[in-house]
Amino acid sequence: MMCCPNTLTIQMCQGASDLLIHRSGHGSIRTNSTLIRAFLGATFGKERIVLRFVFTLAGICMMSASAMAQSSCCGHWEEVQRTVMCPQQCQETRTVCSTEYRTEQRERTYTVSKRVPVRETKTSCYTVMVPQQCTKTVNYCVRVPYQEQVESTYCVSVPYQEQCTGTRCVCETIMEQKEVPYCVSVPYTEQMTGTRKVARQVQVQKTRTICVDEGHWEESCDPCNPCCTCRKWVSCPVQKECPYTVCETVCEEVPYTYCVTKCRQEQRTRTVCCPRTITKQVPYTYCVTKCRQEQRTCTHCVTKYRTEQRSREVCYTVCVPEQRTRTYEVCRYETVCEQKTATYCVRVPVQVQKEICVNVCKMVPSTLTTKVWVPECAQPACDSCNSGCDNGGCDSGCNGGCNACGN
Repeated sequence: MMCCPNTLTIQMCQGASDLLIHRSGHGSIRTNSTLIRAFLGATFGKERIVLRFVFTLAGICMMSASAMAQSSCCGHWEEVQRTVMCPQQCQETRTVCSTEYRTEQRERTYTVSKRVPVRETKTSCYTVMVPQQCTKTVNYCVRVPYQEQVESTYCVSVPYQEQCTGTRCVCETIMEQKEVPYCVSVPYTEQMTGTRKVARQVQVQKTRTICVDEGHWEESCDPCNPCCTCRKWVSCPVQKECPYTVCETVCEEVPYTYCVTKCRQEQRTRTVCCPRTITKQVPYTYCVTKCRQEQRTCTHCVTKYRTEQRSREVCYTVCVPEQRTRTYEVCRYETVCEQKTATYCVRVPVQVQKEICVNVCKMVPSTLTTKVWVPECAQPACDSCNSGCDNGGCDSGCNGGCNACGN
Protein backbone atom coordinates (compact mmCIF):
# COMPACT_ATOMS: atom_id res chain seq x y z
CA MET A 1 0.00 0.00 0.00
CA MET A 2 1.41 3.42 -1.04
CA CYS A 3 -0.36 6.64 0.19
CA CYS A 4 0.13 10.19 -1.15
CA PRO A 5 -1.27 13.47 0.21
CA ASN A 6 -4.61 14.98 -1.02
CA THR A 7 -6.42 11.70 -0.28
CA LEU A 8 -4.98 9.92 -3.34
CA THR A 9 -4.66 6.19 -2.60
CA ILE A 10 -2.68 3.75 -4.79
CA GLN A 11 -3.08 0.04 -3.98
CA MET A 12 -1.13 -2.73 -5.70
CA CYS A 13 -1.44 -6.38 -4.57
CA GLN A 14 1.58 -8.65 -4.88
CA GLY A 15 1.17 -11.03 -7.76
CA ALA A 16 -1.71 -9.03 -9.38
CA SER A 17 -1.55 -7.51 -12.86
CA ASP A 18 -3.85 -4.51 -12.11
CA LEU A 19 -3.35 -1.32 -10.10
CA LEU A 20 -6.22 0.18 -8.04
CA ILE A 21 -6.22 4.05 -7.77
CA HIS A 22 -8.76 5.74 -5.48
CA ARG A 23 -9.33 9.44 -4.84
CA SER A 24 -11.68 10.47 -2.09
CA GLY A 25 -15.01 11.73 -3.39
CA HIS A 26 -14.28 10.67 -7.00
CA GLY A 27 -14.50 6.89 -6.96
CA SER A 28 -11.87 4.33 -8.02
CA ILE A 29 -10.22 3.18 -11.24
CA ARG A 30 -8.32 -0.01 -12.05
CA THR A 31 -5.39 0.19 -14.45
CA ASN A 32 -2.51 -2.06 -15.65
CA SER A 33 0.51 -2.33 -13.28
CA THR A 34 3.16 -3.67 -15.68
CA LEU A 35 4.96 -0.36 -15.87
CA ILE A 36 4.80 0.23 -12.09
CA ARG A 37 6.15 -3.25 -11.39
CA ALA A 38 9.12 -2.66 -13.69
CA PHE A 39 10.12 0.40 -11.62
CA LEU A 40 9.36 -1.18 -8.27
CA GLY A 41 11.68 -4.06 -9.15
CA ALA A 42 14.60 -1.62 -9.61
CA THR A 43 16.82 -0.30 -6.81
CA PHE A 44 15.21 2.65 -4.98
CA GLY A 45 18.65 3.73 -3.65
CA LYS A 46 19.31 5.49 -6.95
CA GLU A 47 17.71 8.90 -7.42
CA ARG A 48 17.28 8.52 -11.17
CA ILE A 49 15.06 5.43 -10.84
CA VAL A 50 12.95 7.05 -8.07
CA LEU A 51 12.31 10.22 -10.07
CA ARG A 52 11.32 8.14 -13.07
CA PHE A 53 8.91 6.23 -10.85
CA VAL A 54 7.41 9.51 -9.50
CA PHE A 55 6.89 10.89 -13.01
CA THR A 56 5.27 7.66 -14.09
CA LEU A 57 3.03 7.78 -11.00
CA ALA A 58 1.91 11.32 -11.89
CA GLY A 59 1.07 10.15 -15.39
CA ILE A 60 -0.98 7.28 -13.98
CA CYS A 61 -2.87 9.72 -11.77
CA MET A 62 -3.66 11.85 -14.80
CA MET A 63 -4.79 8.75 -16.68
CA SER A 64 -7.05 7.81 -13.78
CA ALA A 65 -8.51 11.35 -13.63
CA SER A 66 -9.18 11.24 -17.37
CA ALA A 67 -10.91 7.91 -17.00
CA MET A 68 -13.04 9.30 -14.14
CA ALA A 69 -13.95 12.34 -16.21
CA GLN A 70 -15.13 10.18 -19.08
CA SER A 71 -17.26 8.07 -16.72
CA SER A 72 -19.01 11.18 -15.19
CA CYS A 73 -21.39 13.47 -16.93
CA CYS A 74 -19.67 16.81 -16.09
CA GLY A 75 -16.80 18.22 -14.07
CA HIS A 76 -13.66 20.37 -14.22
CA TRP A 77 -9.88 20.05 -13.86
CA GLU A 78 -8.09 20.96 -10.64
CA GLU A 79 -4.40 21.30 -9.92
CA VAL A 80 -3.39 19.21 -6.94
CA GLN A 81 -0.02 19.45 -5.21
CA ARG A 82 1.41 16.22 -3.80
CA THR A 83 4.49 15.71 -1.70
CA VAL A 84 6.64 12.65 -2.49
CA MET A 85 9.60 11.48 -0.39
CA CYS A 86 12.59 11.00 -2.74
CA PRO A 87 15.87 9.37 -1.75
CA GLN A 88 19.00 11.53 -2.04
CA GLN A 89 22.67 10.54 -1.67
CA CYS A 90 24.83 12.72 0.60
CA GLN A 91 28.05 12.43 2.61
CA GLU A 92 28.19 12.70 6.40
CA THR A 93 31.10 12.75 8.80
CA ARG A 94 30.72 10.14 11.53
CA THR A 95 32.84 9.18 14.48
CA VAL A 96 33.52 5.46 14.64
CA CYS A 97 35.59 3.23 16.91
CA SER A 98 38.48 1.54 15.16
CA THR A 99 40.80 -1.13 16.49
CA GLU A 100 44.49 -0.53 15.80
CA TYR A 101 47.53 -2.49 16.84
CA ARG A 102 50.74 -1.15 18.30
CA THR A 103 53.93 -3.10 18.89
CA GLU A 104 55.10 -3.42 22.50
CA GLN A 105 58.35 -4.97 23.66
CA ARG A 106 58.06 -7.18 26.71
CA GLU A 107 60.33 -9.45 28.70
CA ARG A 108 59.70 -12.92 30.02
CA THR A 109 61.65 -15.28 32.23
CA TYR A 110 61.97 -18.92 31.29
CA THR A 111 63.78 -21.90 32.76
CA VAL A 112 66.49 -23.71 30.79
CA SER A 113 67.58 -27.23 31.78
CA LYS A 114 71.25 -28.03 31.29
CA ARG A 115 72.98 -31.41 31.60
CA VAL A 116 76.18 -31.21 33.71
CA PRO A 117 78.59 -34.21 33.78
CA VAL A 118 79.62 -35.50 37.26
CA ARG A 119 82.40 -38.07 37.72
CA GLU A 120 82.25 -40.58 40.61
CA THR A 121 84.45 -43.46 41.75
CA LYS A 122 82.65 -46.70 42.55
CA THR A 123 83.71 -50.12 43.87
CA SER A 124 82.10 -53.35 42.71
CA CYS A 125 82.57 -57.04 43.53
CA TYR A 126 82.75 -59.60 40.81
CA THR A 127 83.39 -63.35 40.60
CA VAL A 128 86.30 -64.80 38.63
CA MET A 129 86.67 -68.48 37.75
CA VAL A 130 90.28 -69.41 38.68
CA PRO A 131 91.66 -72.61 37.06
CA GLN A 132 93.15 -75.19 39.54
CA GLN A 133 95.17 -78.35 38.72
CA CYS A 134 94.03 -81.65 40.37
CA THR A 135 95.20 -85.31 40.13
CA LYS A 136 93.09 -88.47 40.27
CA THR A 137 93.55 -92.24 39.60
CA VAL A 138 91.61 -93.64 36.66
CA ASN A 139 91.10 -97.36 35.85
CA TYR A 140 90.97 -98.30 32.20
CA CYS A 141 91.03 -101.51 30.07
CA VAL A 142 93.78 -102.28 27.54
CA ARG A 143 93.82 -104.80 24.69
CA VAL A 144 97.28 -106.53 24.92
CA PRO A 145 98.45 -108.50 21.82
CA TYR A 146 100.29 -111.89 22.11
CA GLN A 147 101.71 -114.44 19.55
CA GLU A 148 100.48 -118.05 19.25
CA GLN A 149 101.82 -120.90 16.97
CA VAL A 150 99.13 -122.54 14.82
CA GLU A 151 99.54 -125.49 12.35
CA SER A 152 97.43 -125.41 9.19
CA THR A 153 97.03 -127.50 5.96
CA TYR A 154 97.02 -125.88 2.51
CA CYS A 155 97.11 -126.97 -1.17
CA VAL A 156 99.90 -126.00 -3.57
CA SER A 157 99.95 -126.19 -7.40
CA VAL A 158 103.40 -127.62 -8.39
CA PRO A 159 104.38 -126.86 -12.01
CA TYR A 160 106.20 -129.39 -14.26
CA GLN A 161 107.49 -129.42 -17.94
CA GLU A 162 106.09 -131.70 -20.63
CA GLN A 163 107.54 -131.91 -24.21
CA CYS A 164 105.16 -131.96 -27.19
CA THR A 165 105.59 -132.15 -31.05
CA GLY A 166 103.62 -130.25 -33.72
CA THR A 167 103.71 -128.57 -37.19
CA ARG A 168 103.44 -124.98 -38.16
CA CYS A 169 103.21 -122.88 -41.34
CA VAL A 170 106.31 -120.91 -42.26
CA CYS A 171 106.36 -118.14 -44.92
CA GLU A 172 109.53 -117.86 -47.06
CA THR A 173 110.44 -115.09 -49.53
CA ILE A 174 112.19 -115.98 -52.81
CA MET A 175 113.49 -113.58 -55.53
CA GLU A 176 112.42 -113.93 -59.23
CA GLN A 177 113.70 -112.12 -62.41
CA LYS A 178 111.00 -110.34 -64.49
CA GLU A 179 110.91 -108.13 -67.63
CA VAL A 180 109.01 -104.92 -66.79
CA PRO A 181 108.01 -102.29 -69.46
CA TYR A 182 108.17 -98.59 -68.62
CA CYS A 183 107.76 -95.20 -70.36
CA VAL A 184 110.48 -92.56 -70.57
CA SER A 185 110.04 -88.80 -71.48
CA VAL A 186 112.93 -87.91 -73.85
CA PRO A 187 113.54 -84.11 -74.10
CA TYR A 188 114.36 -82.38 -77.40
CA THR A 189 114.80 -78.69 -78.51
CA GLU A 190 112.58 -77.05 -81.16
CA GLN A 191 113.14 -73.56 -82.63
CA MET A 192 110.08 -71.24 -82.94
CA THR A 193 109.38 -67.67 -84.14
CA GLY A 194 107.02 -65.02 -82.64
CA THR A 195 106.37 -61.28 -82.24
CA ARG A 196 106.74 -59.02 -79.21
CA LYS A 197 105.97 -55.35 -78.47
CA VAL A 198 108.89 -52.95 -78.18
CA ALA A 199 108.45 -49.39 -76.83
CA ARG A 200 110.55 -46.53 -78.23
CA GLN A 201 110.54 -42.72 -77.81
CA VAL A 202 109.39 -40.56 -80.78
CA GLN A 203 109.62 -36.74 -80.90
CA VAL A 204 106.28 -35.02 -81.75
CA GLN A 205 105.78 -31.31 -82.51
CA LYS A 206 102.81 -29.69 -80.65
CA THR A 207 101.51 -26.17 -79.94
CA ARG A 208 100.11 -24.61 -76.78
CA THR A 209 98.56 -21.27 -75.83
CA ILE A 210 100.58 -19.11 -73.46
CA CYS A 211 99.83 -15.73 -71.91
CA VAL A 212 102.57 -13.07 -72.55
CA ASP A 213 102.59 -9.69 -70.82
CA GLU A 214 103.40 -7.13 -73.62
CA GLY A 215 103.03 -4.11 -71.39
CA HIS A 216 105.19 -0.98 -71.27
CA TRP A 217 106.51 1.52 -68.76
CA GLU A 218 104.78 4.86 -68.29
CA GLU A 219 106.02 7.94 -66.46
CA SER A 220 103.57 9.86 -64.27
CA CYS A 221 103.70 12.55 -61.60
CA ASP A 222 103.47 11.62 -57.99
CA PRO A 223 100.24 13.19 -56.56
CA CYS A 224 101.90 13.55 -53.16
CA ASN A 225 105.01 15.22 -54.63
CA PRO A 226 104.35 16.89 -58.01
CA CYS A 227 108.06 17.62 -58.51
CA CYS A 228 108.87 13.91 -58.75
CA THR A 229 107.97 11.56 -61.54
CA CYS A 230 107.57 7.83 -61.11
CA ARG A 231 107.54 4.94 -63.54
CA LYS A 232 104.93 2.26 -63.43
CA TRP A 233 104.36 -0.80 -65.54
CA VAL A 234 101.17 -0.94 -67.56
CA SER A 235 100.25 -4.59 -68.06
CA CYS A 236 98.87 -5.86 -71.39
CA PRO A 237 98.41 -9.67 -71.38
CA VAL A 238 98.33 -11.30 -74.86
CA GLN A 239 97.66 -14.99 -75.66
CA LYS A 240 99.98 -16.61 -78.22
CA GLU A 241 100.39 -20.02 -79.82
CA CYS A 242 103.84 -21.46 -78.96
CA PRO A 243 105.25 -24.67 -80.58
CA TYR A 244 107.08 -27.25 -78.44
CA THR A 245 108.53 -30.78 -78.84
CA VAL A 246 107.29 -33.73 -76.78
CA CYS A 247 108.74 -37.27 -76.57
CA GLU A 248 105.95 -39.84 -76.83
CA THR A 249 106.19 -43.61 -76.32
CA VAL A 250 105.26 -45.74 -79.37
CA CYS A 251 104.76 -49.56 -79.17
CA GLU A 252 105.80 -51.70 -82.20
CA GLU A 253 105.58 -55.45 -82.83
CA VAL A 254 109.02 -56.95 -83.64
CA PRO A 255 109.54 -60.63 -84.79
CA TYR A 256 112.05 -62.80 -82.85
CA THR A 257 113.25 -66.47 -82.67
CA TYR A 258 113.26 -68.59 -79.48
CA CYS A 259 113.93 -72.23 -78.52
CA VAL A 260 111.39 -74.47 -76.77
CA THR A 261 112.25 -77.71 -74.97
CA LYS A 262 109.68 -80.45 -75.58
CA CYS A 263 109.41 -84.12 -74.48
CA ARG A 264 108.35 -87.26 -76.39
CA GLN A 265 107.33 -90.58 -74.82
CA GLU A 266 109.39 -93.80 -75.51
CA GLN A 267 108.48 -97.38 -74.45
CA ARG A 268 111.40 -99.35 -72.89
CA THR A 269 111.89 -102.63 -70.90
CA ARG A 270 114.09 -103.61 -67.97
CA THR A 271 114.80 -106.67 -65.78
CA VAL A 272 113.89 -106.37 -62.09
CA CYS A 273 114.01 -108.78 -59.11
CA CYS A 274 110.55 -109.36 -57.66
CA PRO A 275 110.13 -111.04 -54.22
CA ARG A 276 107.56 -113.87 -53.89
CA THR A 277 106.28 -115.40 -50.65
CA ILE A 278 105.70 -119.21 -50.35
CA THR A 279 104.17 -121.19 -47.43
CA LYS A 280 105.45 -124.61 -46.18
CA GLN A 281 104.66 -126.91 -43.20
CA VAL A 282 107.61 -127.32 -40.75
CA PRO A 283 107.62 -129.76 -37.73
CA TYR A 284 108.78 -128.43 -34.33
CA THR A 285 109.08 -129.47 -30.65
CA TYR A 286 107.78 -127.32 -27.79
CA CYS A 287 107.53 -127.57 -23.98
CA VAL A 288 104.25 -127.18 -22.09
CA THR A 289 104.10 -126.22 -18.40
CA LYS A 290 101.48 -128.09 -16.41
CA CYS A 291 100.50 -128.02 -12.67
CA ARG A 292 99.61 -130.77 -10.20
CA GLN A 293 97.99 -130.30 -6.79
CA GLU A 294 99.91 -131.20 -3.60
CA GLN A 295 98.70 -130.92 0.04
CA ARG A 296 101.18 -129.56 2.58
CA THR A 297 101.32 -128.53 6.27
CA CYS A 298 102.82 -125.35 7.76
CA THR A 299 103.18 -123.67 11.13
CA HIS A 300 102.59 -119.88 11.42
CA CYS A 301 102.21 -117.28 14.15
CA VAL A 302 98.80 -115.80 14.90
CA THR A 303 98.35 -112.55 16.83
CA LYS A 304 95.62 -112.56 19.45
CA TYR A 305 94.43 -109.96 22.05
CA ARG A 306 93.56 -110.24 25.73
CA THR A 307 91.98 -107.60 27.98
CA GLU A 308 93.92 -106.28 30.98
CA GLN A 309 92.80 -103.88 33.76
CA ARG A 310 95.24 -101.01 34.44
CA SER A 311 95.27 -97.71 36.37
CA ARG A 312 96.95 -94.33 35.84
CA GLU A 313 97.24 -90.88 37.37
CA VAL A 314 95.37 -88.21 35.39
CA CYS A 315 95.80 -84.41 35.77
CA TYR A 316 92.71 -82.26 35.16
CA THR A 317 91.81 -78.58 35.56
CA VAL A 318 88.94 -77.36 37.74
CA CYS A 319 87.62 -73.73 37.70
CA VAL A 320 87.08 -72.46 41.25
CA PRO A 321 84.98 -69.26 41.74
CA GLU A 322 86.88 -66.42 43.47
CA GLN A 323 85.47 -63.09 44.69
CA ARG A 324 87.42 -59.97 43.71
CA THR A 325 86.96 -56.20 44.07
CA ARG A 326 87.60 -53.50 41.49
CA THR A 327 87.37 -49.70 41.40
CA TYR A 328 86.05 -47.81 38.34
CA GLU A 329 84.94 -44.29 37.41
CA VAL A 330 81.37 -43.48 36.42
CA CYS A 331 80.28 -40.35 34.55
CA ARG A 332 76.69 -39.34 35.17
CA TYR A 333 74.74 -36.25 34.14
CA GLU A 334 72.77 -34.03 36.49
CA THR A 335 70.05 -31.65 35.34
CA VAL A 336 70.66 -28.04 36.42
CA CYS A 337 67.90 -25.47 35.95
CA GLU A 338 68.89 -21.94 34.95
CA GLN A 339 66.69 -18.84 34.68
CA LYS A 340 67.02 -16.74 31.51
CA THR A 341 65.30 -13.57 30.30
CA ALA A 342 64.11 -13.09 26.71
CA THR A 343 62.65 -10.06 24.95
CA TYR A 344 59.69 -10.48 22.57
CA CYS A 345 57.29 -8.21 20.68
CA VAL A 346 53.51 -8.22 21.15
CA ARG A 347 50.82 -6.63 18.96
CA VAL A 348 48.41 -4.87 21.45
CA PRO A 349 44.92 -3.84 20.19
CA VAL A 350 43.94 -0.19 20.96
CA GLN A 351 40.51 1.40 20.48
CA VAL A 352 40.81 4.68 18.51
CA GLN A 353 38.04 7.20 17.70
CA LYS A 354 38.13 8.18 13.99
CA GLU A 355 36.05 10.49 11.83
CA ILE A 356 35.17 9.04 8.45
CA CYS A 357 33.00 10.16 5.54
CA VAL A 358 30.14 7.81 4.69
CA ASN A 359 27.51 7.91 1.96
CA VAL A 360 23.97 8.30 3.45
CA CYS A 361 20.70 7.98 1.58
CA LYS A 362 18.09 10.44 2.96
CA MET A 363 14.45 10.84 2.03
CA VAL A 364 13.85 14.42 0.85
CA PRO A 365 10.25 15.69 0.31
CA SER A 366 9.48 16.76 -3.24
CA THR A 367 6.27 18.59 -4.29
CA LEU A 368 4.56 17.66 -7.58
CA THR A 369 1.67 19.50 -9.21
CA THR A 370 -0.77 17.40 -11.24
CA LYS A 371 -4.16 18.04 -12.84
CA VAL A 372 -7.11 16.01 -11.50
CA TRP A 373 -10.59 15.83 -13.01
CA VAL A 374 -13.29 16.78 -10.49
CA PRO A 375 -16.82 15.70 -11.51
CA GLU A 376 -19.87 17.84 -10.60
CA CYS A 377 -21.67 14.96 -8.92
CA ALA A 378 -18.80 14.13 -6.60
CA GLN A 379 -19.84 13.13 -3.07
CA PRO A 380 -17.73 13.74 0.00
CA ALA A 381 -15.78 10.81 1.30
CA CYS A 382 -16.64 8.98 4.42
CA ASP A 383 -14.18 10.50 6.80
CA SER A 384 -15.42 8.64 9.83
CA CYS A 385 -14.58 5.22 8.42
CA ASN A 386 -11.82 6.33 6.05
CA SER A 387 -13.00 4.03 3.30
CA GLY A 388 -13.61 4.76 -0.36
CA CYS A 389 -16.22 3.48 -2.74
CA ASP A 390 -14.14 0.45 -3.66
CA ASN A 391 -13.57 -0.58 -0.04
CA GLY A 392 -17.25 -1.22 0.69
CA GLY A 393 -18.11 2.22 2.18
CA CYS A 394 -20.77 3.01 -0.52
CA ASP A 395 -23.25 0.46 -1.82
CA SER A 396 -24.31 2.13 -5.07
CA GLY A 397 -21.47 4.27 -6.40
CA CYS A 398 -20.91 7.90 -5.49
CA ASN A 399 -24.65 8.89 -5.19
CA GLY A 400 -25.70 6.24 -2.70
CA GLY A 401 -23.91 7.62 0.42
CA CYS A 402 -22.10 5.59 3.00
CA ASN A 403 -24.04 2.81 4.66
CA ALA A 404 -21.38 2.07 7.24
CA CYS A 405 -21.53 5.51 8.86
CA GLY A 406 -25.10 6.44 7.85
CA ASN A 407 -24.14 9.47 5.66
